[in-house]
Amino acid sequence: MSKAIKRNTAIEGRQGQAASRPYVFTDAPMQVFNDLLMPYETYFKSPLAKLGAIKQGLRSNSITDLLKVTGATQSDIAKWLHITEPTLRKHLQSTHELNQGLSEHIIQLFELFDKGLDTFGSLDEFKGWLKHYNPGIDAIPFDLLDTITGIGIVISQLIRIDYGVLA
Repeated sequence: MSKAIKRNTAIEGRQGQAASRPYVFTDAPMQVFNDLLMPYETYFKSPLAKLGAIKQGLRSNSITDLLKVTGATQSDIAKWLHITEPTLRKHLQSTHELNQGLSEHIIQLFELFDKGLDTFGSLDEFKGWLKHYNPGIDAIPFDLLDTITGIGIVISQLIRIDYGVLA
């Protein structure tokens, strides 16, 4: 769960009402996003848990979760994961575990979207940012999501944004 949502939940619990902060999420899509990311959050916090999940392989329904979280097309997801669209559809219909490479890439994408929500406070703002040229990385962030290194570059840029270092 992103820190922004956690902070809001803690404030609501103390005061019994929603806080008047700009990152308060009360609409259903944010709850759906939060619910979709919940099973993957331990992987963001613990490298050993992440490694264990990668070695075991994520369930194939993680691709469905990825489609919902990112709002990307099946074509985009297939491009990011370096698989064909028919192979992607086969994974979507399967109940088997994914291979280690796909599992690692999917976990990294979930972590990126969690960080993006935390940085921008809005999933729509983050998705919009992904699609525009960024001079800090000299690329369009969306185009870097097909490699683990590219995802790391985008996460590093989000951290720089958090600290106000934009160049």
